[in-house]
Amino acid sequence: MTEIQALQNAADKIGLTVHEKWQEDKRKTLKKYFAQKGQVTVSPVLDYENLNHFLLGWIIAKQQD
Repeated sequence: MTEIQALQNAADKIGLTVHEKWQEDKRKTLKKYFAQKGQVTVSPVLDYENLNHFLLGWIIAKQQD
């Protein structure tokens, strides 16, 4: 399973879509991602680990409803 697939699996639980941030600088090897709900971006551009924490926090907050 790739990073983006793992993030998307978590995002599916709360109705979000995960996209990979395209980078022109080839020296940077760390991939970055962001989450959207429809056309609205709901997260900052983050690496895998931090976006995973963001999504898990959102899932926990949604369960409090």
